[in-house]
Amino acid sequence: MTLIDKTYDPQTIEQHWYQTWEDKHFFAPSGHGQAYCIMLPPPNVTGSLHMGHGFGFTLIDVLIRYQRMCGRNTLWQAGTDHAGIATQMVVERKLNLEGKTRHDLGRESFVEKIWQWKEESGGNISRQLRRLGASIDWSRERFTLDEGLSHAVREVFIRLYDEGLIYRGKRLVNWDPVLLTAISDLEVTNEEEEGKLWHLRYPLAHDQEKYLIVATTRPETLLGDVAVAVHPDDERYQHLIGQQVLLPYNSSKF
Repeated sequence: MTLIDKTYDPQTIEQHWYQTWEDKHFFAPSGHGQAYCIMLPPPNVTGSLHMGHGFGFTLIDVLIRYQRMCGRNTLWQAGTDHAGIATQMVVERKLNLEGKTRHDLGRESFVEKIWQWKEESGGNISRQLRRLGASIDWSRERFTLDEGLSHAVREVFIRLYDEGLIYRGKRLVNWDPVLLTAISDLEVTNEEEEGKLWHLRYPLAHDQEKYLIVATTRPETLLGDVAVAVHPDDERYQHLIGQQVLLPYNSSKF
């Protein structure tokens, strides 16, 4: 007679059975029905999984297990994302602690550092997914920096460029002065701070003893001013409509 422990010990039980399922390839595509595949939205290798990952992956696991039990040829494709700039920042911070930069290493050595970080962080993510019990076919695990995937990205990019669907244009971008690259809005941390309202005097061109006051929180834009607009129905500015003013710093008219 085998006695059951009074308390459930997930550490030993879940890890043992998950390893058994993986060794027996229970999560590999099987069945003879219609194919069914879900790509795991690849987590970034910049850290660990969070509650959002746990929630989303659980829903996917429910779908995968249901379709597998229905006899469909089911695959849950695993993978992790190199996350581009985000991963580069993590690796560069580690280099900075050693008093080095990516320029000291050169391109090839820096890419090797990224791969080392992937093995460290990506391995942690894989362990977390296993602890969640995700029924993933780990034999097909991929990384978005793998040679095959990188080649596919370059191929598609070049095709889109040749078809005129990708082009270089002038746009306002978020510029990282350290990494010297543009970054997306998702990679920008917005912070509120106390500003100041500046009142700039623009002398009138026909009578520089008089002036128009413009209030702004961005006085540096003065250097690019080309026009001043007033409300046409505001009585305070009726006498200024059609007039010209001078830039305070060089007396240019506009």
